[in-house]
Amino acid sequence: MVLPVAPLAAYLFLLCWSAIPFAPAEPVLLAGGAVAGAGGLLLPVAIGAAALGSLVSDLVKYALGRSAGPALLRRLSRYPAGARAVRWIESRMLASGAWVIAPSYFVPFGVVTATLLSGALRLPWRSVVLASAVGALVWATVFLGLGFVGTAVTGNPWFGLAIAAPAALVIGLLAKRRVARDCTCAPEAHESPCPLAA
Repeated sequence: MVLPVAPLAAYLFLLCWSAIPFAPAEPVLLAGGAVAGAGGLLLPVAIGAAALGSLVSDLVKYALGRSAGPALLRRLSRYPAGARAVRWIESRMLASGAWVIAPSYFVPFGVVTATLLSGALRLPWRSVVLASAVGALVWATVFLGLGFVGTAVTGNPWFGLAIAAPAALVIGLLAKRRVARDCTCAPEAHESPCPLAA
């Protein structure tokens, strides 16, 4: 597939877009994976660019959490999904520390909440970097991989994207159900009931 821009520009776009702290990057990753499936990009390089950008975003949110965490979390809690994420992640962070960041990539508002809370609670930055790096790599691999596989199956990046988008929604719903089931199976492990189980 011939890109309208140089591959380097596409990799930089993936990196920069993933680094924007509050921007939804999943659609861009699905599209990038579809382009990679058509031969326009190298999938490992695209994954690395997106993961690096997301790590930068996490560290920015961690720094924001250290300086203005409570105010930002109150603002996030105005939204129903944000309030659920705050309650769910806060209860787990007390037990798991920064490692809650990795799975929070697949919970609505999760990684925003987890990184802001990490900063507000003054968790060690090294553990935040490690957990964020793992979460970012898995997240980038899943969403770019979906676009890549969709194109590989259909032979067309547009059809591949059309398949990958609903697949991404299914993965998000399954992750949400898994989190909710995990909470209901072991309610005694947390200080409050899982808001996603409601």
